[in-house]
Amino acid sequence: MKVCPKCQTKNQDAGFFCKKCGCKLSSSSFQDKKERVLGEKKRRSYLLPISLAAIAIALAGMGYWIIQGESTAANPGISAQPKVSGKANYAGQEIQMVDIQPKVEKGKISIPLSEVLEKRMVRFEYNGKTGVLPLLAYITQSGRVVTAVSMCEPCRSTRFHIKGNALVCNACSTEWDLETLKGIKGGCLNYPPDPIPSTLGNGLIFIDEKDVAQWKPRV
Repeated sequence: MKVCPKCQTKNQDAGFFCKKCGCKLSSSSFQDKKERVLGEKKRRSYLLPISLAAIAIALAGMGYWIIQGESTAANPGISAQPKVSGKANYAGQEIQMVDIQPKVEKGKISIPLSEVLEKRMVRFEYNGKTGVLPLLAYITQSGRVVTAVSMCEPCRSTRFHIKGNALVCNACSTEWDLETLKGIKGGCLNYPPDPIPSTLGNGLIFIDEKDVAQWKPRV
């Protein structure tokens, strides 16, 4: 039976107009169902590409921020080291390592902070039970001191220089960001000098001897 939408009178399924008020009756229940199904399919056909586009945009945004975060975040071993001066500007400069002599006593390796501030980048050696391990210290653009193992492990070079905002291996010319040690270009991008924790006191930079003695190459 068809129910009139206006006066609620019941009419035969075959009728097109209400027998009481003459109002046009809706099509058969089968037709209604068919139209509803077709309408839902049509709406879904529009919603699917819109949803996919929204997901793609969201994923692209997440990827961008992840990449940005990775490219700008400092190595935890660097961000934990002390800030010792104001901002340094190395633009247009090339600064070579200067060799200095450290002191080792009471389980601490020490070098004068004044020498690092003056020379900007120094190299020194720790002579332990397992042999000699080269170390370095330099000042970042933000004025932070970085102490690390002075080694580009894949090519075994132990000497570096500063060129603008980059730390550069003297042997393979791989470059890392001076502030974060993130790779910029070259063949040894994943193996910058490995940071070693340091502290300050009485005008000296201190490194725990055990941290250096326990260090092992990554490759």
